[in-house]
Amino acid sequence: MIQTHSLREQPAVVRSMIGFVVIAALLCLFLGPIGILYALGFEVLVLLIYLLASAFAALLDPDVY
Repeated sequence: MIQTHSLREQPAVVRSMIGFVVIAALLCLFLGPIGILYALGFEVLVLLIYLLASAFAALLDPDVY
């Protein structure tokens, strides 16, 4: 049985890949093959925001990161 909090314990890259697969499947159903490209762009955007947020947090408190 999978715990509901197990996804939060995964690294950001794993969560992003799971989200990419889900979003790509949904967009592929609605938009066809071009939906995968939209999902890939969305994944890159989410990872970029995560990296920028981590870098900003490291600037604010370098002892934690």
